[in-house]
Amino acid sequence: MAQVAAPRRAALRLPAISGRTLMVLIVVGVLIYLVLGPLLMLMLSSFKNTEGVLPFEADVPWTLQNYVDVFLDGATYKVLFNTLIFAAGSLAVSFSLSLAFAWLIERTDMPLRNLLFIVIIASIGIPNVIAGIAWGLLGSPVNGLVNIPLRALFGVEGPGPLNVYTLPGLIFVQGITLVPVTFLLVAAAFRAMDASMEDAASASGARFGTVMRRITIPLLTPAILSALIYQFVTVVESFDIPLIIGLRAGIPLLSTQVFIEAKPPGGLPDYGLASTYSVLLLIMAIGPLIIYNRAISHSERFATITGHTYQPRRMSLGRWKWIAAGLGLAYIVIAFVLPLLIMVWTSLQPFYAVPSIEAIGRITFNAYVGLLDNDLVKDALLNTVVLGVAVAAGTMVMGVLISWILVRSRSRLKPILDVLAFMPHAFPGVIIGLSILLIYLLLPLPIYGTIWILVIALSTQYISLSTRLMSSGIAQVERQLEEAAETSGASWGATMRRIVMPLIMPAFLNGFLLVFLSAIKNLTLALILFTPGSIVLSTLIWSSWDRADTALTAALGVVMVLMTLILALITRRLAGMGAVRT
Repeated sequence: MAQVAAPRRAALRLPAISGRTLMVLIVVGVLIYLVLGPLLMLMLSSFKNTEGVLPFEADVPWTLQNYVDVFLDGATYKVLFNTLIFAAGSLAVSFSLSLAFAWLIERTDMPLRNLLFIVIIASIGIPNVIAGIAWGLLGSPVNGLVNIPLRALFGVEGPGPLNVYTLPGLIFVQGITLVPVTFLLVAAAFRAMDASMEDAASASGARFGTVMRRITIPLLTPAILSALIYQFVTVVESFDIPLIIGLRAGIPLLSTQVFIEAKPPGGLPDYGLASTYSVLLLIMAIGPLIIYNRAISHSERFATITGHTYQPRRMSLGRWKWIAAGLGLAYIVIAFVLPLLIMVWTSLQPFYAVPSIEAIGRITFNAYVGLLDNDLVKDALLNTVVLGVAVAAGTMVMGVLISWILVRSRSRLKPILDVLAFMPHAFPGVIIGLSILLIYLLLPLPIYGTIWILVIALSTQYISLSTRLMSSGIAQVERQLEEAAETSGASWGATMRRIVMPLIMPAFLNGFLLVFLSAIKNLTLALILFTPGSIVLSTLIWSSWDRADTALTAALGVVMVLMTLILALITRRLAGMGAVRT
Protein backbone atom coordinates (compact mmCIF):
# COMPACT_ATOMS: atom_id res chain seq x y z
CA MET A 1 0.00 0.00 0.00
CA ALA A 2 1.57 3.23 -1.10
CA GLN A 3 2.22 5.74 1.61
CA VAL A 4 0.87 9.18 1.17
CA ALA A 5 3.63 11.74 1.51
CA ALA A 6 3.05 14.16 4.31
CA PRO A 7 2.73 17.72 3.19
CA ARG A 8 5.94 19.68 3.64
CA ARG A 9 5.86 22.45 6.11
CA ALA A 10 7.38 25.66 5.02
CA ALA A 11 10.70 25.99 6.81
CA LEU A 12 11.23 29.13 8.81
CA ARG A 13 14.16 30.84 7.17
CA LEU A 14 16.07 33.47 9.03
CA PRO A 15 17.89 36.04 7.00
CA ALA A 16 21.48 35.02 6.46
CA ILE A 17 23.99 37.13 8.33
CA SER A 18 27.50 37.35 6.95
CA GLY A 19 30.52 37.19 9.20
CA ARG A 20 31.24 40.85 8.50
CA THR A 21 27.71 41.93 9.47
CA LEU A 22 27.81 39.82 12.64
CA MET A 23 31.13 41.39 13.57
CA VAL A 24 29.72 44.90 13.11
CA LEU A 25 26.69 44.07 15.29
CA ILE A 26 28.86 42.59 18.05
CA VAL A 27 31.26 45.55 18.02
CA VAL A 28 28.43 48.08 18.16
CA GLY A 29 26.78 46.14 21.00
CA VAL A 30 29.97 45.94 23.06
CA LEU A 31 30.76 49.60 22.48
CA ILE A 32 27.27 50.69 23.51
CA TYR A 33 27.56 48.54 26.64
CA LEU A 34 30.94 50.03 27.60
CA VAL A 35 30.13 53.66 26.79
CA LEU A 36 26.43 54.11 27.39
CA GLY A 37 26.57 53.57 31.15
CA PRO A 38 29.21 56.24 31.88
CA LEU A 39 27.60 58.61 29.37
CA LEU A 40 24.14 58.29 30.91
CA MET A 41 25.57 58.68 34.40
CA LEU A 42 27.49 61.77 33.30
CA MET A 43 24.43 63.46 31.78
CA LEU A 44 22.20 62.39 34.67
CA SER A 45 24.59 63.83 37.25
CA SER A 46 24.90 67.14 35.41
CA PHE A 47 21.17 67.76 35.84
CA LYS A 48 21.07 66.68 39.48
CA ASN A 49 21.65 68.64 42.66
CA THR A 50 24.19 66.16 44.00
CA GLU A 51 25.92 68.25 46.65
CA GLY A 52 26.61 65.74 49.39
CA VAL A 53 24.58 62.93 47.75
CA LEU A 54 24.89 60.44 44.89
CA PRO A 55 22.94 60.88 41.63
CA PHE A 56 20.86 57.69 41.94
CA GLU A 57 19.68 58.30 45.50
CA ALA A 58 15.98 58.87 46.05
CA ASP A 59 14.52 62.38 46.10
CA VAL A 60 17.57 64.02 44.49
CA PRO A 61 16.06 67.04 42.69
CA TRP A 62 16.52 67.86 39.02
CA THR A 63 18.10 71.25 38.38
CA LEU A 64 19.82 73.49 35.82
CA GLN A 65 21.81 75.25 38.52
CA ASN A 66 24.98 73.32 37.70
CA TYR A 67 24.96 74.75 34.16
CA VAL A 68 24.21 78.23 35.49
CA ASP A 69 27.11 77.98 37.94
CA VAL A 70 29.53 76.80 35.25
CA PHE A 71 28.58 78.68 32.08
CA LEU A 72 27.60 82.02 33.63
CA ASP A 73 30.59 82.29 35.94
CA GLY A 74 33.38 84.53 34.65
CA ALA A 75 35.95 82.40 36.47
CA THR A 76 35.07 79.50 34.14
CA TYR A 77 36.35 81.40 31.11
CA LYS A 78 39.57 82.28 32.88
CA VAL A 79 40.02 78.57 33.52
CA LEU A 80 39.24 77.83 29.86
CA PHE A 81 41.77 80.41 28.68
CA ASN A 82 44.47 78.95 30.93
CA THR A 83 43.57 75.46 29.75
CA LEU A 84 43.80 76.35 26.06
CA ILE A 85 47.18 78.07 26.52
CA PHE A 86 48.39 75.13 28.58
CA ALA A 87 47.15 72.63 25.96
CA ALA A 88 48.59 74.53 22.99
CA GLY A 89 51.99 74.90 24.61
CA SER A 90 52.16 71.30 25.80
CA LEU A 91 51.16 69.98 22.37
CA ALA A 92 53.72 72.22 20.66
CA VAL A 93 56.48 70.81 22.89
CA SER A 94 55.42 67.18 22.58
CA PHE A 95 54.70 67.15 18.83
CA SER A 96 57.87 69.00 17.90
CA LEU A 97 59.95 66.42 19.74
CA SER A 98 57.82 63.38 18.84
CA LEU A 99 57.66 64.01 15.10
CA ALA A 100 61.39 64.72 14.98
CA PHE A 101 62.26 61.57 16.95
CA ALA A 102 59.79 59.39 15.00
CA TRP A 103 61.37 60.47 11.72
CA LEU A 104 64.94 60.10 13.01
CA ILE A 105 64.34 56.66 14.55
CA GLU A 106 62.15 55.09 11.86
CA ARG A 107 63.38 56.73 8.65
CA THR A 108 67.07 57.66 9.09
CA ASP A 109 70.42 56.06 9.94
CA MET A 110 70.84 58.09 13.15
CA PRO A 111 73.18 56.34 15.60
CA LEU A 112 71.76 55.12 18.91
CA ARG A 113 68.21 55.15 17.52
CA ASN A 114 67.29 51.88 19.26
CA LEU A 115 68.51 53.30 22.57
CA LEU A 116 66.45 56.44 22.03
CA PHE A 117 63.37 54.34 21.18
CA ILE A 118 63.73 52.25 24.33
CA VAL A 119 64.26 55.29 26.56
CA ILE A 120 61.28 57.15 25.07
CA ILE A 121 59.05 54.14 25.73
CA ALA A 122 60.55 53.58 29.18
CA SER A 123 59.58 57.13 30.11
CA ILE A 124 55.94 56.01 30.01
CA GLY A 125 56.73 53.83 33.01
CA ILE A 126 57.28 56.89 35.20
CA PRO A 127 53.84 57.65 36.66
CA ASN A 128 52.77 61.24 36.12
CA VAL A 129 52.51 61.70 39.88
CA ILE A 130 56.15 60.70 40.26
CA ALA A 131 57.15 62.81 37.23
CA GLY A 132 55.45 65.86 38.74
CA ILE A 133 57.15 65.30 42.09
CA ALA A 134 60.51 64.67 40.44
CA TRP A 135 60.34 67.86 38.38
CA GLY A 136 59.19 69.76 41.44
CA LEU A 137 62.41 68.66 43.15
CA LEU A 138 64.50 69.34 40.05
CA GLY A 139 63.02 72.72 39.10
CA SER A 140 62.18 74.29 42.44
CA PRO A 141 63.42 77.92 42.34
CA VAL A 142 64.88 77.64 45.85
CA ASN A 143 66.53 74.22 46.19
CA GLY A 144 65.92 72.53 42.83
CA LEU A 145 68.75 70.20 41.89
CA VAL A 146 68.96 71.78 38.42
CA ASN A 147 69.10 75.32 39.83
CA ILE A 148 71.87 74.68 42.36
CA PRO A 149 74.60 74.00 39.74
CA LEU A 150 73.17 76.66 37.39
CA ARG A 151 73.48 79.34 40.08
CA ALA A 152 77.06 78.28 40.74
CA LEU A 153 77.88 78.21 37.01
CA PHE A 154 76.43 81.63 36.16
CA GLY A 155 77.02 83.33 39.50
CA VAL A 156 73.29 83.92 40.08
CA GLU A 157 72.16 84.76 43.59
CA GLY A 158 68.74 84.17 45.08
CA PRO A 159 66.05 81.83 43.71
CA GLY A 160 66.08 80.52 40.17
CA PRO A 161 67.12 80.91 37.43
CA LEU A 162 64.58 78.21 36.51
CA ASN A 163 61.15 77.96 38.11
CA VAL A 164 58.92 74.99 37.29
CA TYR A 165 56.05 76.56 39.25
CA THR A 166 55.02 78.87 36.40
CA LEU A 167 52.83 78.40 33.33
CA PRO A 168 55.89 77.87 31.05
CA GLY A 169 57.29 75.40 33.58
CA LEU A 170 53.97 73.57 33.76
CA ILE A 171 53.80 73.46 29.94
CA PHE A 172 57.36 72.10 29.72
CA VAL A 173 56.78 69.30 32.23
CA GLN A 174 53.44 68.29 30.69
CA GLY A 175 54.89 68.46 27.17
CA ILE A 176 57.82 66.22 28.12
CA THR A 177 55.52 63.63 29.67
CA LEU A 178 53.37 63.59 26.50
CA VAL A 179 56.28 62.74 24.20
CA PRO A 180 56.30 58.93 24.68
CA VAL A 181 52.58 58.53 23.94
CA THR A 182 52.68 60.98 21.03
CA PHE A 183 55.73 59.21 19.65
CA LEU A 184 53.99 55.82 19.71
CA LEU A 185 50.92 57.29 18.04
CA VAL A 186 52.93 58.51 15.03
CA ALA A 187 56.00 56.24 14.90
CA ALA A 188 54.26 53.28 13.24
CA ALA A 189 53.02 55.52 10.43
CA PHE A 190 56.58 56.72 9.74
CA ARG A 191 57.79 53.12 9.76
CA ALA A 192 55.10 51.83 7.39
CA MET A 193 55.17 54.65 4.82
CA ASP A 194 56.57 53.69 1.41
CA ALA A 195 59.64 55.74 0.51
CA SER A 196 59.09 55.59 -3.26
CA MET A 197 57.11 58.86 -3.32
CA GLU A 198 59.86 60.69 -1.46
CA ASP A 199 62.46 59.15 -3.78
CA ALA A 200 60.55 60.36 -6.82
CA ALA A 201 60.35 63.89 -5.44
CA SER A 202 64.07 63.92 -4.59
CA ALA A 203 64.96 62.58 -8.05
CA SER A 204 62.99 65.45 -9.60
CA GLY A 205 65.18 67.96 -7.76
CA ALA A 206 62.99 68.80 -4.75
CA ARG A 207 64.85 69.84 -1.62
CA PHE A 208 64.56 68.00 1.65
CA GLY A 209 62.31 70.66 3.23
CA THR A 210 60.01 70.63 0.21
CA VAL A 211 59.74 66.83 0.29
CA MET A 212 58.84 66.88 3.97
CA ARG A 213 56.32 69.72 3.57
CA ARG A 214 54.68 68.59 0.32
CA ILE A 215 54.81 64.77 0.58
CA THR A 216 55.85 63.26 3.92
CA ILE A 217 53.75 65.34 6.31
CA PRO A 218 50.58 65.34 4.10
CA LEU A 219 50.73 61.54 3.76
CA LEU A 220 50.94 61.28 7.54
CA THR A 221 47.88 63.49 8.05
CA PRO A 222 45.65 60.73 9.53
CA ALA A 223 48.27 59.69 12.08
CA ILE A 224 49.14 63.28 13.03
CA LEU A 225 45.52 64.41 13.29
CA SER A 226 44.62 61.31 15.27
CA ALA A 227 47.46 61.87 17.71
CA LEU A 228 46.78 65.61 17.94
CA ILE A 229 43.10 65.14 18.79
CA TYR A 230 43.80 62.39 21.29
CA GLN A 231 46.58 64.31 23.03
CA PHE A 232 44.55 67.54 23.07
CA VAL A 233 41.92 65.85 25.20
CA THR A 234 44.66 64.15 27.24
CA VAL A 235 46.08 67.53 28.18
CA VAL A 236 42.69 69.06 28.92
CA GLU A 237 41.63 66.24 31.28
CA SER A 238 45.01 65.42 32.87
CA PHE A 239 45.25 66.39 36.51
CA ASP A 240 48.35 64.68 37.95
CA ILE A 241 50.89 67.31 36.94
CA PRO A 242 48.44 70.26 37.03
CA LEU A 243 47.51 69.16 40.55
CA ILE A 244 51.10 68.90 41.79
CA ILE A 245 52.61 71.89 39.95
CA GLY A 246 49.69 73.98 38.65
CA LEU A 247 47.79 74.40 41.90
CA ARG A 248 50.93 75.31 43.83
CA ALA A 249 51.71 77.85 41.13
CA GLY A 250 48.17 79.26 41.37
CA ILE A 251 47.26 78.27 37.79
CA PRO A 252 43.64 77.01 37.66
CA LEU A 253 42.86 74.54 34.87
CA LEU A 254 39.74 72.69 33.79
CA SER A 255 41.14 69.33 34.82
CA THR A 256 41.85 70.42 38.37
CA GLN A 257 38.39 71.99 38.60
CA VAL A 258 36.76 68.67 37.65
CA PHE A 259 38.93 66.69 40.03
CA ILE A 260 38.49 69.07 42.96
CA GLU A 261 34.70 69.03 42.58
CA ALA A 262 34.66 65.22 42.42
CA LYS A 263 37.39 64.62 45.04
CA PRO A 264 37.53 67.74 47.23
CA PRO A 265 40.31 67.94 49.85
CA GLY A 266 37.65 68.74 52.45
CA GLY A 267 33.89 68.31 52.51
CA LEU A 268 31.65 66.20 50.31
CA PRO A 269 32.01 65.80 46.52
CA ASP A 270 29.63 67.48 44.09
CA TYR A 271 29.37 65.01 41.22
CA GLY A 272 26.75 67.16 39.50
CA LEU A 273 29.12 70.09 39.17
CA ALA A 274 31.99 67.81 38.19
CA SER A 275 29.81 66.25 35.49
CA THR A 276 28.87 69.69 34.15
CA TYR A 277 32.54 70.58 33.80
CA SER A 278 32.91 67.25 32.00
CA VAL A 279 30.15 68.24 29.57
CA LEU A 280 32.15 71.39 28.86
CA LEU A 281 35.15 69.19 28.10
CA LEU A 282 33.04 67.10 25.71
CA ILE A 283 32.04 70.27 23.87
CA MET A 284 35.70 71.21 23.53
CA ALA A 285 36.41 67.80 21.95
CA ILE A 286 33.67 67.87 19.31
CA GLY A 287 35.35 70.43 17.02
CA PRO A 288 38.63 68.52 16.56
CA LEU A 289 36.68 65.29 16.13
CA ILE A 290 34.72 66.76 13.20
CA ILE A 291 37.98 67.82 11.53
CA TYR A 292 39.39 64.33 11.96
CA ASN A 293 36.27 62.69 10.54
CA ARG A 294 36.51 64.82 7.40
CA ALA A 295 40.15 63.88 6.94
CA ILE A 296 39.71 60.14 7.51
CA SER A 297 36.65 59.97 5.22
CA HIS A 298 39.04 60.29 2.28
CA SER A 299 41.55 57.79 3.62
CA GLU A 300 42.47 56.53 0.12
CA ARG A 301 44.49 59.72 -0.39
CA PHE A 302 46.81 58.70 2.43
CA ALA A 303 47.35 55.04 1.48
CA THR A 304 51.03 54.30 1.09
CA ILE A 305 51.05 50.51 1.55
CA THR A 306 49.98 49.00 -1.74
CA GLY A 307 50.55 45.80 -3.61
CA HIS A 308 53.46 47.36 -5.52
CA THR A 309 57.05 48.02 -4.42
CA TYR A 310 56.26 48.56 -0.73
CA GLN A 311 59.68 49.08 0.86
CA PRO A 312 60.47 51.31 3.82
CA ARG A 313 63.88 52.97 3.41
CA ARG A 314 66.23 54.80 5.74
CA MET A 315 67.67 58.16 4.78
CA SER A 316 71.36 58.89 5.27
CA LEU A 317 71.96 61.94 7.47
CA GLY A 318 75.62 62.24 6.60
CA ARG A 319 77.51 64.62 8.87
CA TRP A 320 74.28 65.57 10.67
CA LYS A 321 73.74 62.13 12.17
CA TRP A 322 75.91 62.74 15.23
CA ILE A 323 74.25 66.10 15.84
CA ALA A 324 70.90 64.31 15.75
CA ALA A 325 72.26 61.68 18.13
CA GLY A 326 73.44 64.46 20.46
CA LEU A 327 69.95 65.99 20.51
CA GLY A 328 68.52 62.57 21.28
CA LEU A 329 70.96 62.11 24.16
CA ALA A 330 70.05 65.55 25.52
CA TYR A 331 66.39 64.52 25.56
CA ILE A 332 67.30 61.26 27.31
CA VAL A 333 69.08 63.17 30.08
CA ILE A 334 66.29 65.73 30.56
CA ALA A 335 63.24 63.48 30.23
CA PHE A 336 64.51 60.22 31.67
CA VAL A 337 67.88 60.27 33.41
CA LEU A 338 67.28 63.21 35.75
CA PRO A 339 63.81 62.07 36.96
CA LEU A 340 65.05 58.48 37.28
CA LEU A 341 68.11 59.57 39.27
CA ILE A 342 65.85 61.46 41.66
CA MET A 343 63.70 58.34 42.08
CA VAL A 344 66.72 56.10 42.65
CA TRP A 345 68.30 58.57 45.07
CA THR A 346 65.07 58.89 47.03
CA SER A 347 64.63 55.11 47.17
CA LEU A 348 68.07 54.81 48.80
CA GLN A 349 67.35 57.37 51.53
CA PRO A 350 65.38 56.60 54.73
CA PHE A 351 63.82 60.06 54.24
CA TYR A 352 64.28 62.51 51.37
CA ALA A 353 67.28 64.81 51.47
CA VAL A 354 69.18 66.89 48.91
CA PRO A 355 72.24 64.96 47.69
CA SER A 356 75.24 65.72 49.89
CA ILE A 357 78.23 64.01 51.50
CA GLU A 358 76.23 63.55 54.68
CA ALA A 359 73.26 62.09 52.77
CA ILE A 360 75.52 59.62 50.95
CA GLY A 361 76.40 58.14 54.33
CA ARG A 362 72.71 57.39 54.89
CA ILE A 363 72.28 55.27 51.72
CA THR A 364 70.37 52.06 52.41
CA PHE A 365 68.71 49.32 50.36
CA ASN A 366 66.04 48.62 52.94
CA ALA A 367 63.25 49.75 50.60
CA TYR A 368 64.20 47.15 47.97
CA VAL A 369 64.71 44.40 50.55
CA GLY A 370 61.25 45.21 51.90
CA LEU A 371 59.73 44.74 48.43
CA LEU A 372 60.92 41.13 48.31
CA ASP A 373 59.39 40.29 51.70
CA ASN A 374 56.13 42.19 51.24
CA ASP A 375 53.18 39.95 50.25
CA LEU A 376 51.13 43.05 49.42
CA VAL A 377 53.73 44.07 46.85
CA LYS A 378 53.66 40.58 45.30
CA ASP A 379 49.86 40.65 45.03
CA ALA A 380 49.97 44.15 43.55
CA LEU A 381 52.59 43.09 40.99
CA LEU A 382 50.59 40.03 39.89
CA ASN A 383 47.36 42.01 39.66
CA THR A 384 49.16 44.73 37.68
CA VAL A 385 50.45 42.27 35.06
CA VAL A 386 47.04 40.57 34.69
CA LEU A 387 45.34 43.97 34.46
CA GLY A 388 47.75 45.30 31.82
CA VAL A 389 47.61 42.23 29.57
CA ALA A 390 43.81 41.87 29.77
CA VAL A 391 43.14 45.56 29.07
CA ALA A 392 45.72 45.81 26.28
CA ALA A 393 44.59 42.64 24.49
CA GLY A 394 40.86 43.37 24.69
CA THR A 395 41.20 47.04 23.86
CA MET A 396 43.47 46.56 20.87
CA VAL A 397 41.27 43.85 19.33
CA MET A 398 38.26 46.13 19.73
CA GLY A 399 40.30 49.01 18.33
CA VAL A 400 41.13 47.07 15.16
CA LEU A 401 37.49 46.10 14.59
CA ILE A 402 36.11 49.57 15.30
CA SER A 403 38.76 51.20 13.12
CA TRP A 404 38.05 48.85 10.23
CA ILE A 405 34.36 49.79 10.40
CA LEU A 406 35.20 53.50 10.50
CA VAL A 407 37.74 53.42 7.67
CA ARG A 408 36.33 50.71 5.38
CA SER A 409 32.60 50.46 6.05
CA ARG A 410 30.02 52.59 4.20
CA SER A 411 27.51 52.44 7.04
CA ARG A 412 25.65 55.63 7.83
CA LEU A 413 26.19 54.87 11.52
CA LYS A 414 29.94 55.49 11.25
CA PRO A 415 29.84 59.02 12.72
CA ILE A 416 27.85 57.79 15.72
CA LEU A 417 30.20 54.86 16.20
CA ASP A 418 33.24 57.15 16.02
CA VAL A 419 31.76 59.53 18.58
CA LEU A 420 30.95 56.64 20.92
CA ALA A 421 34.48 55.30 20.59
CA PHE A 422 36.01 58.72 21.25
CA MET A 423 33.77 59.86 24.11
CA PRO A 424 35.35 57.82 26.94
CA HIS A 425 38.58 59.73 26.44
CA ALA A 426 36.72 62.97 27.12
CA PHE A 427 35.33 61.59 30.40
CA PRO A 428 37.45 62.41 33.44
CA GLY A 429 38.65 59.18 34.96
CA VAL A 430 36.85 59.90 38.21
CA ILE A 431 33.51 60.01 36.35
CA ILE A 432 34.19 56.73 34.56
CA GLY A 433 35.24 55.15 37.84
CA LEU A 434 32.15 56.36 39.69
CA SER A 435 29.85 55.27 36.85
CA ILE A 436 31.38 51.80 36.65
CA LEU A 437 31.18 51.49 40.43
CA LEU A 438 27.49 52.40 40.50
CA ILE A 439 26.66 50.19 37.51
CA TYR A 440 28.21 47.05 39.00
CA LEU A 441 26.77 47.69 42.42
CA LEU A 442 23.35 47.51 40.74
CA LEU A 443 23.95 44.73 38.18
CA PRO A 444 23.97 41.12 39.50
CA LEU A 445 27.49 40.41 38.21
CA PRO A 446 30.08 39.24 40.78
CA ILE A 447 32.99 41.40 39.62
CA TYR A 448 32.95 44.20 42.19
CA GLY A 449 35.98 43.88 44.45
CA THR A 450 37.95 41.94 41.81
CA ILE A 451 40.54 42.98 39.27
CA TRP A 452 37.99 42.51 36.47
CA ILE A 453 35.99 45.62 37.34
CA LEU A 454 39.23 47.54 36.77
CA VAL A 455 39.67 45.74 33.44
CA ILE A 456 36.22 46.92 32.29
CA ALA A 457 36.77 50.49 33.52
CA LEU A 458 40.20 50.84 31.91
CA SER A 459 39.04 49.19 28.68
CA THR A 460 36.28 51.79 28.53
CA GLN A 461 38.75 54.62 29.03
CA TYR A 462 41.36 53.40 26.51
CA ILE A 463 39.06 52.21 23.72
CA SER A 464 39.46 55.63 22.11
CA LEU A 465 43.25 55.35 22.20
CA SER A 466 43.28 52.01 20.37
CA THR A 467 40.74 53.30 17.85
CA ARG A 468 42.73 56.46 17.07
CA LEU A 469 45.93 54.47 16.64
CA MET A 470 44.50 51.68 14.50
CA SER A 471 42.42 54.02 12.30
CA SER A 472 45.58 55.64 10.97
CA GLY A 473 47.23 52.22 10.54
CA ILE A 474 44.32 50.76 8.56
CA ALA A 475 44.01 53.97 6.50
CA GLN A 476 47.54 53.35 5.18
CA VAL A 477 46.60 49.89 3.82
CA GLU A 478 45.15 50.36 0.35
CA ARG A 479 41.59 49.07 -0.01
CA GLN A 480 42.46 47.20 -3.22
CA LEU A 481 44.45 44.59 -1.27
CA GLU A 482 41.32 43.55 0.63
CA GLU A 483 39.18 43.72 -2.50
CA ALA A 484 41.60 41.42 -4.33
CA ALA A 485 41.40 38.88 -1.51
CA GLU A 486 37.59 38.98 -1.50
CA THR A 487 37.51 38.55 -5.29
CA SER A 488 39.63 35.41 -4.95
CA GLY A 489 37.06 33.95 -2.54
CA ALA A 490 38.62 34.76 0.83
CA SER A 491 36.23 35.41 3.69
CA TRP A 492 36.32 38.64 5.66
CA GLY A 493 37.98 36.87 8.58
CA ALA A 494 40.66 35.35 6.36
CA THR A 495 41.33 38.73 4.74
CA MET A 496 41.79 40.38 8.13
CA ARG A 497 43.99 37.54 9.39
CA ARG A 498 46.15 37.05 6.30
CA ILE A 499 46.43 40.57 4.87
CA VAL A 500 45.33 43.40 7.12
CA MET A 501 46.76 42.27 10.47
CA PRO A 502 50.29 41.51 9.19
CA LEU A 503 50.47 44.95 7.55
CA ILE A 504 49.27 46.82 10.63
CA MET A 505 51.20 44.67 13.13
CA PRO A 506 53.78 47.40 13.97
CA ALA A 507 50.97 49.78 14.90
CA PHE A 508 49.17 47.00 16.80
CA LEU A 509 52.24 46.12 18.86
CA ASN A 510 52.97 49.76 19.63
CA GLY A 511 49.36 50.19 20.68
CA PHE A 512 49.44 47.07 22.85
CA LEU A 513 52.50 48.38 24.66
CA LEU A 514 51.01 51.84 25.04
CA VAL A 515 47.70 50.60 26.45
CA PHE A 516 49.49 48.16 28.77
CA LEU A 517 51.69 50.87 30.22
CA SER A 518 48.84 53.37 30.48
CA ALA A 519 46.70 50.81 32.29
CA ILE A 520 49.27 49.73 34.87
CA LYS A 521 50.09 53.30 35.92
CA ASN A 522 46.52 54.64 35.90
CA LEU A 523 45.82 56.00 39.36
CA THR A 524 42.39 57.61 39.18
CA LEU A 525 40.31 54.54 38.29
CA ALA A 526 42.43 52.28 40.47
CA LEU A 527 41.80 54.49 43.51
CA ILE A 528 38.06 54.87 42.96
CA LEU A 529 37.53 51.14 42.43
CA PHE A 530 40.10 50.08 45.02
CA THR A 531 39.46 47.11 47.26
CA PRO A 532 41.99 44.86 49.04
CA GLY A 533 41.44 42.23 46.35
CA SER A 534 42.21 44.59 43.46
CA ILE A 535 45.32 46.40 44.65
CA VAL A 536 47.81 47.29 41.88
CA LEU A 537 51.16 49.06 41.78
CA SER A 538 49.70 52.50 41.10
CA THR A 539 47.48 52.43 44.20
CA LEU A 540 50.34 51.03 46.26
CA ILE A 541 52.60 53.87 45.10
CA TRP A 542 49.97 56.46 45.97
CA SER A 543 49.24 55.01 49.39
CA SER A 544 52.98 54.89 50.12
CA TRP A 545 53.37 58.53 49.11
CA ASP A 546 50.29 59.48 51.11
CA ARG A 547 51.94 57.89 54.17
CA ALA A 548 55.08 59.95 53.44
CA ASP A 549 57.05 56.73 52.80
CA THR A 550 59.23 58.30 50.12
CA ALA A 551 61.68 55.39 49.95
CA LEU A 552 59.00 52.78 49.20
CA THR A 553 57.28 55.15 46.76
CA ALA A 554 60.47 55.69 44.78
CA ALA A 555 61.43 51.99 44.90
CA LEU A 556 58.06 51.00 43.43
CA GLY A 557 58.53 53.66 40.75
CA VAL A 558 61.91 52.18 39.83
CA VAL A 559 60.29 48.73 39.56
CA MET A 560 57.71 50.12 37.13
CA VAL A 561 60.45 51.65 34.99
CA LEU A 562 62.32 48.33 34.86
CA MET A 563 59.12 46.57 33.77
CA THR A 564 58.73 49.14 31.03
CA LEU A 565 62.31 48.70 29.81
CA ILE A 566 61.80 44.94 29.43
CA LEU A 567 58.53 45.41 27.58
CA ALA A 568 60.06 48.05 25.30
CA LEU A 569 62.88 45.67 24.33
CA ILE A 570 60.44 42.84 23.58
CA THR A 571 58.08 45.08 21.61
CA ARG A 572 60.88 46.66 19.58
CA ARG A 573 62.12 43.20 18.60
CA LEU A 574 58.65 41.92 17.69
CA ALA A 575 57.80 45.06 15.72
CA GLY A 576 61.06 44.78 13.80
CA MET A 577 60.38 41.11 12.99
CA GLY A 578 56.86 42.03 11.84
CA ALA A 579 58.21 44.73 9.52
CA VAL A 580 60.71 42.29 8.00
CA ARG A 581 58.02 39.64 7.36
CA THR A 582 55.77 42.27 5.79
